[in-house]
Amino acid sequence: MIGQKKVLIVLDDVNDSEQLEELFGTPDWYGLGSRIIITTRDIKVLIANKVPEIYHVGGLSSCEAFQLFKLNAFNQGDLEMEFYELSKRVVDYAKGIPLVLKILAHLLCGKDKEVWKSQLEKLKGIKSNNVHDFVKLSFDDLHHEEQEILLDLACFCRRANMTENFNMKVDSINILLGDCGSHNAVVVGLERLKEKSLITISEDNVVSMHDTIQEMAWEIVCQESNDLGNRSRLWDPIEIYDVSKNDKGTKAIRSITTPLSTLKNLKLRPDAFVRMSNLQFLDFGNNSPSLPQGLQSLPNELRYLHWMHYPLTCLPEQFSAEKLVILDLSCSRVEKLWHEVKNLVNLKNVKFRWCVLLNELPDFSKSTNLKVLDVSCSSGLTSVHPSIFSLHKLEKLDLSGCSSLIKFSSDDGHLSSLLYLNLSDCEELREFSVTAENVVELDLTGILISSLPLSFGSLRKLEMLHLIRSDIESLPTCINNLTRLRYLDLSCCSNLCILPKLPPSLETLHADECESLETVLFPSTAVEQFEENRKRVEFWNCLKLDEFSLMAIELNAQINVMKFAYQHLSAPILDHVENYNDYKDLHDSYQAVYMYPGSNVPEWLAYKTRKDYVIIDLSSAPPAHLGFIFCFILDKDTEEFLDPALQFSISISNGENECKRDSVEIQTSGPYSMIYSDHVCVLYDKRCSCYLNNRLKSLAKFKIKVSWLTDGERWEALKGFGVSPINTSVYHNFVQQMELCDQGFRPVLKRTPKKRKRVIREHDNL
Repeated sequence: MIGQKKVLIVLDDVNDSEQLEELFGTPDWYGLGSRIIITTRDIKVLIANKVPEIYHVGGLSSCEAFQLFKLNAFNQGDLEMEFYELSKRVVDYAKGIPLVLKILAHLLCGKDKEVWKSQLEKLKGIKSNNVHDFVKLSFDDLHHEEQEILLDLACFCRRANMTENFNMKVDSINILLGDCGSHNAVVVGLERLKEKSLITISEDNVVSMHDTIQEMAWEIVCQESNDLGNRSRLWDPIEIYDVSKNDKGTKAIRSITTPLSTLKNLKLRPDAFVRMSNLQFLDFGNNSPSLPQGLQSLPNELRYLHWMHYPLTCLPEQFSAEKLVILDLSCSRVEKLWHEVKNLVNLKNVKFRWCVLLNELPDFSKSTNLKVLDVSCSSGLTSVHPSIFSLHKLEKLDLSGCSSLIKFSSDDGHLSSLLYLNLSDCEELREFSVTAENVVELDLTGILISSLPLSFGSLRKLEMLHLIRSDIESLPTCINNLTRLRYLDLSCCSNLCILPKLPPSLETLHADECESLETVLFPSTAVEQFEENRKRVEFWNCLKLDEFSLMAIELNAQINVMKFAYQHLSAPILDHVENYNDYKDLHDSYQAVYMYPGSNVPEWLAYKTRKDYVIIDLSSAPPAHLGFIFCFILDKDTEEFLDPALQFSISISNGENECKRDSVEIQTSGPYSMIYSDHVCVLYDKRCSCYLNNRLKSLAKFKIKVSWLTDGERWEALKGFGVSPINTSVYHNFVQQMELCDQGFRPVLKRTPKKRKRVIREHDNL
């Protein structure tokens, strides 16, 4: 919620007055000095909402328009005199509209004078206010195949992009629109459209199209025929309703897509698609027309079929589906897709989400190019077809929520390309094994297996492992050999008793609510722990942890948090707190955090207190770029954490004038329920350290005061907190002390290293 803050909001291309009212709200939503900028091509939208100030954006000046045209029409930017007068005439026609200037420039770029004169003759017949006709000149200059790509983008792809089945990336468009025999034809066509400024392609290969271009494409399709059924593409829900209800469809129709609810009351005849033999793209979205008499067939040319709430138990037998690329029948009544083996060599993406009546997957043995199979929340599915394990291009398999699935075993096959496997909440799963050496993410949340399969050690490329709420009793020691593992979530594993040594690559460990966990093992030397890369380690409500484990966690926290701080101080890319604009959403990426049961601030922190403030004196320390490690003691008597994010307020002053205080907030992830004992939070926050370092450069002695937000409204004192200033010199001294400790020496530390060393050794022998 904005909460009356001073904000700047830009609402772009608003075309509906009700939409604006919902987005804009009332002025009392915003703080004093806020600015809301709205762009629209319909002034009635602004008038209807009583927008106080309206600014009409005019075209470019003659000089600006000429420079823009020149820049795009002549590769070297040098205008030859013989084209000067011709260029001025073209610019006059454009009336200062940037899009028209760019399109005309790319249309004429590299052409001789005769072509220029020919195009100028065409411009004479265009009304000055009809932008679409200017754009159509460039469309007419395209080859037929390129025109078809543009019309598909405008009339189908941009609308299909509203769903998660399809995105506007070059690769996705190429797969969907390309023919088997010409894999690069679409890519070449897209590049041609880009050259003519009809589309843009971003650095990450996302294709975009200006609304004016799309509207021009719509006009072209509408001009194909007065008979709706003889148009190549349908997108207007009223027109689709008319064509479908009155059986007006013909072989001219190439695509049908609508995101609206107009079709919900539509009843289709069994032969509704018989005459649409060339239909390639069909997207009914969430709006399923009914089929009271069944469905005779679907066009064999179909490449894209998205029909949520599909009302029948199977697809028509006469539908070959050979050209299908994307198939989504989510939330449908389908029980079995088809009976015989289909030759689906073009199929790339299949989704049967929430198909609760689905009891059997088809034989995919001839779907040799399938990359994504999502059957999540299909609770009636008891097994997967063995052909799944022979799909050598399958990259993502999602069976989450298939609560009747009993067995998932790839012993008879090899998923060599599988990257993502999700079996979360497969509550009845009792047998699990997988051979997929390239898998990077494995989700076994909520499954009731007590141990991981022997094949687990072969997952050498695994990066993320989810075992939340599983019955796992122990992790195999081979987990330490998974040198790419970055994320491990063991939350609510109530039977887990011991946590073995984990690979140094691990960055995030969630072991919250592991009520039986007693022992946590670490590498036997501090030097080995310095090779770790921990950034977030959580042991919320792990109340059975033994003393040795708690002391080992404390030392591991010191090593990893100090290392994280050192890495930040050695390369301070973001030196000012103002540069952390994404902190609210991405605060975890700017922090190293440890959470574990405890009531005392660790001895190694330089300043500790049970009050809400400390006085820090750096007058004897040489000037240096400083960071600040904090420790907060969280009170078990806090009734409940209403917000999963913990918020701490850090304020500083010179200790004399409390009226002149600056403050910064630290936000980090917290528990999702009550805590049943006091907890220690050790934390380094990059943004906070930048803030404090910049504010304290002129202060040798200062006061830091800390409070925290307990119920979303009240700022209260902590049960205790500590803080340690750190610079590169402090870190190097600490590393040397730890190395001496490993060698059996006793350097002077806040806590006796001998006891720490004994903790490490004893854990290593467990």
